[in-house]
Amino acid sequence: MKKDLIIFIAHIDDCECSAYAYLFKHHEEYDTIKIVTASTWYKKIDAWKKNLDRLPEVIKDKIVDINLGFKQRTLFKNLDDVKDKFYQHVDFQKRFDLLTHDQNDSHTDHVAIALIARGLFKYCNRYIAMFSPSSIQFESNYYIGVDEDLYAIKKQAIDSYSIDNEQSYSKLGYYLQSEEHYNIGRSHVLENFVFDDYKSYEIYRIMKWL
Repeated sequence: MKKDLIIFIAHIDDCECSAYAYLFKHHEEYDTIKIVTASTWYKKIDAWKKNLDRLPEVIKDKIVDINLGFKQRTLFKNLDDVKDKFYQHVDFQKRFDLLTHDQNDSHTDHVAIALIARGLFKYCNRYIAMFSPSSIQFESNYYIGVDEDLYAIKKQAIDSYSIDNEQSYSKLGYYLQSEEHYNIGRSHVLENFVFDDYKSYEIYRIMKWL
């Protein structure tokens, strides 16, 4: 019997940055893929919609796109409200896997989502934390190689966004527009799994896998 996948993320663009490899590798295991984004920002919506539309039909047809509508940088302040609204989209009568942020992250919105998601640990079949460029420490134990086709899709998706449209306080930084940004896990994999060599990797922490 198949199950659902819930990708619970803080921001528009978090899925492209950190969840694409899992999505592409495992989509056949799921009936429905719910991408639940806690916050919205009007300058990112068009890019997000285009990126969803670019996904292969076999993935796109399964996706349910849900945005909870909270403002960025307010998720801790609205923690209980975010949790209540998110849980309304969880079907507790059906098996599901959960992919969400890791708690060791420097972005407070990501940490808020990790705290909320932890309450579903006992209900899900798999609980997988994903690492973002703002993660503080990488306790990774699951590595998915990104082949050239997926690399091109991922790069096009991420490059659709612009740092000029961010709500960051400093307005400093860049989106993932250099190869170094795409290879968070590659150096570790090449050192420890010498026969596995992809151009890029996404890395995750499996906390539960049934």
